[in-house]
Order: sequence, then structure tokens, then C-alpha cells
Amino acid sequence: MGIRICWRGAAAVLLAAGLTVSSSGAVAAGAASGTEVGSPTATTAGTVRPEKPVSADQLPPADPAGQAERYQRLLERRERTTGALPSVPEAATEANTPAPNGPTVAEPVSDALLVRKNVRNTVATSVSSTLAEPAAAADSTEVFYAGNTYQSYSSNAGLNWSNLGSYPAGPADAPLVCCDADAVHHSSTDTTFNSILYTNSAQTNGVVRIFVRRGAASAVDCSYTIDPAGSANNILPDYPHIAVSNNYLYLTTNNLGSSWQGAQVRRFNISQLSSCLSASFNTFTYTGSVGQRVFTPAEGAKTTMVWGSMDNATTFRMFRWDESTTSVTQFTRTVTASAFNNPDCRGGTGNFDFIERSTAWSIAGFRMRAAITGSSAVWLWPSSPTGGRTQAHLRGVAINLSTNAVSANPVVFNDSFCMGYPVLGGNAFGDLGLSFATGGRAGGGGTAAQGAVAVDDASSTGIFFPVFSTTALGTHNRSDGRFGDYFTVRANERCPNTWVATNSALLNGNTSSSHVNARFVEFQSNLLVACPA
Repeated sequence: MGIRICWRGAAAVLLAAGLTVSSSGAVAAGAASGTEVGSPTATTAGTVRPEKPVSADQLPPADPAGQAERYQRLLERRERTTGALPSVPEAATEANTPAPNGPTVAEPVSDALLVRKNVRNTVATSVSSTLAEPAAAADSTEVFYAGNTYQSYSSNAGLNWSNLGSYPAGPADAPLVCCDADAVHHSSTDTTFNSILYTNSAQTNGVVRIFVRRGAASAVDCSYTIDPAGSANNILPDYPHIAVSNNYLYLTTNNLGSSWQGAQVRRFNISQLSSCLSASFNTFTYTGSVGQRVFTPAEGAKTTMVWGSMDNATTFRMFRWDESTTSVTQFTRTVTASAFNNPDCRGGTGNFDFIERSTAWSIAGFRMRAAITGSSAVWLWPSSPTGGRTQAHLRGVAINLSTNAVSANPVVFNDSFCMGYPVLGGNAFGDLGLSFATGGRAGGGGTAAQGAVAVDDASSTGIFFPVFSTTALGTHNRSDGRFGDYFTVRANERCPNTWVATNSALLNGNTSSSHVNARFVEFQSNLLVACPA
């Protein structure tokens, strides 16, 4: 593999030429390669009222240690629930699996990536859990950036960061702020939304609070509390994620009770939310027949929101929610086989594994992400070694939203090291941006997990990421086999041909917030005109 170091400012950007990534060819227009599933599913309607912002002198003291402890307990419960799933047969090799798009085709290598900005969030180094899980939303040069135990703000695209302090206390049935922060900016209303999970002390009940930041993202205008259990106080809305389309904000939750209670998607009127009015919403609930499945909404939606899950190693289930209807449609498609078992991705100081816990590799879908770009929706998810690939890698599917046909089965891999935790974003030119973690290797002795970005652009046909850039250098993995997710890739509103992304790694240790290397990255294809500085 050819390696070169490029210096941009004070940060070294490692470009690894020859990252082996491929995509299958296209199928004929209208070829479904699967089955429609029943009639559109109706959703239930509701309304949520805004809450006034809490003044700074009413905020509780910062409690990062308490939040980190609560998140640790939540992760253990999440993993126990996932581990209780029925076993999934290991995937067949690619040669024996129906491949609706024909053989995998290697693409020529080109240097498709330009990293314009790669800065470290200094707030994360002072108050973050070592499971940093950074999520960010940018409005031109303003950036809201949050993790498990912190929220921060920059007015100059990450050059300087300020600590926004504590979250307000939650309601009486879920008063403790926990974790799982997410953030997104909605351009037409000029509003930044961020979400966070609250729980009670026993973590038997929870709520998700959505904060509204109109204009400048440094201050909260109002918030909304989403409580799936209502007065029953017996549902934990785990793993919340948010995304936006032209007219709606979407919230996905993985509801836990004494066992998995189902996955939910809520769609809110975004104009009402951004104006801090009583907001109408509809809720889609899914339990299926194949065990626990976890939903996350796609990035880059306009008039259609999508999400997906795997029924089994070769059956992908797509859900779509068009803005014009309150009903959700779903169908299945045959895809190239994935393997959902525990890979060996050890490396770094101590030779610890960063893809060890069940949520990192199970079929439940905690690590499946999607983006809409042009006329297609593209998903990526992690797979253990299969089909000739010798390391943990990424597999996926692209579906044409006009025909609901499969157009590609991308496989993103390098047989020298592991890949996982993918997050995708589209841009105005139909390109894809990818943030992910890489490192470790089967047999041990690889590098520690690193944060990285890559671009699929018009320099090659199909879905192809020819090079990647290491943006978050790491030397250590956690000793418990966990690696935080909640990375984000969002369209950059300051310059529509670029993305802003987050990722992280642990640098020079794995025990304190000072070791958290949380990054804010601006990147693009080098085929397009560079954004102004």
C-alpha cells in the first residue's frame, strides 16, 4: 500500500492510497430483487408542547463522572438485550449467495479526497467520557458539538471551543441526563436541534429531550420532552438519533422494558418545532418477527425519509416515509451476504479489541447508517470476515428511490486492518462522504482505532472510496472492547460541495478525558472547487 503524509496547517493527514473498496454493477431499471411487504403501515398522531429554557443559574452542577457511570450501565443493559437475540446463521460466502447485481468489480484508484479542516475539540479533552461519541451540526461557521458528557460551541468553525455547561434536569420520572447526544441543523428554518437521553436512577424509564436553538446555536430557545411510556414509567427510549427532511424532524428510539419493546420513528412538524409552538407528530412502531432491530434515520433527506434493517444475512428490509403521507411503506431486497459474528480487531497499546461488544457487530443494526444522495439511498453496515475478506469490513446496498430497485452492493474493505462504525452523508453533487473507524486486525497487533474520512465522487463508476484520510490519530483502545459511535457526517451549509464530520480516537492513554482526540472535520472531493477558507 502506498502511503504519503500531507501537512495541512499543524495536523498531519495520512492518505492511504489503494484502500480496497468495490461496488457491484447496476441492475436494469425497475428490477426489484425482492418483495413488497403488505400495505403501507398507518402511524399514530400526537402533539408535544414546548418547554421554556432554563436560566444558567438554575442548571444543576456538571456531573460528567455520573453521566459516564450511567452510560456504562446503559451499555451493559443494551448489550445484554442484544445478546439475548436468537442466533443468526453465519453468512454464506459471496460465491454461494444470490448476487442481483452481478460480480464485484474493482475500480481504478484515484486521489478523490481533500481534507480542508481537521481540528480537535478542546472541551472534549476536559470533560468527556473516554466513550466520547461526538456529534456536530454546523451552520456556516457556527458549530454545535456534543458528546456523552459535554456540549460545546464554536463561532469560528472549530478554531475555538466554549463549554456550554450542564443540561437542565429532566422530568420527575427521568431526571438524570445520561448520554447518546445527537445534533442536526435545518437550513430553511435556520435552527439547530440537539437531543439527549435522560433516565431514572434505575434506568427502567427514560425520555428524550430535543433542544431548539434558533439562529445562533449557543443558546436554547425551548425544548420538547418525548416520553414513550407516558405515565407508565416503564420504557427506556434507548439509542435516540435525529435527522431532518424539508419539512420534518425525525427521532428514532430503540425501546427497552424488561425486554426489547420495539423500534419507533417519530416525525415532527419542523416549522412548529423551530417556532417553539405545540408540535404535531406521527409515530411508526415496529416489532417485526426476527428479533430486535434498531433504526437510525438517513442523512440528507428531502421529501422522503428512509431507514433499514437486516432480516437475515442476505435480506435487507427498507422503510420509506414520504412527506406526502402519514403511512410508512416497507419492502425486502436480496443483498450480498454479510457475517454477523464477533471479529478479532485487536491493536494499539495493550492490544485491545475495539469491535468486541455485541452492539458493534450484531445483526440488530446499531451500526447501520444511511444517506440520501441524488436519486438513491445508500446504506453501510459492519460485517465480520466473509466472502474472501479477512478483516472486519463494511457492506451495504444502494436503492433507487424512484424504482425501489437495488443498484449496487458496495463492499468497503482492506485485508490489512479492520473497519467499523460507518456514518454516511450526501451532498448537492450526488457524492458520498464517509466517516468511520479503522485499525486493529485479526490475530492482533494492529494499530489502535483511528477516526477516518473518505469520499465517493464522480471519478469512478458505482460506489467507490479509493482513498481515506486518518483524521483522529489513536494509540490506545479501551480495555473493555467498547468504542463510541454517534459520529456524524452532515452537509456543510457554508459550502454545499463539502461535508462536516466528527470522529474520535484515544491518544496517549485510555483512562481520562485528556486522552480523547475528538475531531471536527471539513472535507470534500478534490474534483470540485475548494470552499473559501
